Amino acid sequence: MSRNRRRHQNQVPIRALSPGLLLAFIVLAGGMSWVYLKNQDVSRGKEISALEKELKTLRIQNDALRSPIATLSSRTALQKRLNDGFISMVPITAERIVQVNFSRSSGALALAGDEIVPVSNQGATR
Repeated sequence: MSRNRRRHQNQVPIRALSPGLLLAFIVLAGGMSWVYLKNQDVSRGKEISALEKELKTLRIQNDALRSPIATLSSRTALQKRLNDGFISMVPITAERIVQVNFSRSSGALALAGDEIVPVSNQGATR
């Protein structure tokens, strides 16, 4: 046997091993993907659990603050603060009040002078 003939022969039969290697690679990639996804699920679950606990504590704090808010915004508490001078009130003058005159007998009213008049379109149907 000559040396040249031996050089062109494969020492490892790649054609015979390639289906097995391909199958092993696919199984390995699938297993690693499964482990990665399971770890991601566990970490997301821990995050959700921590957020739910935080939400629960915030709801408890919110419920605890509702009672003081209700007492501090009651009429008697506001009147007491007004009498103490903590808050001040300014009377509303007549020039700051807008009066709207509306009569149902007229169909579509237009702006007349300085009056604010509502406009209704009773004939429009869709």
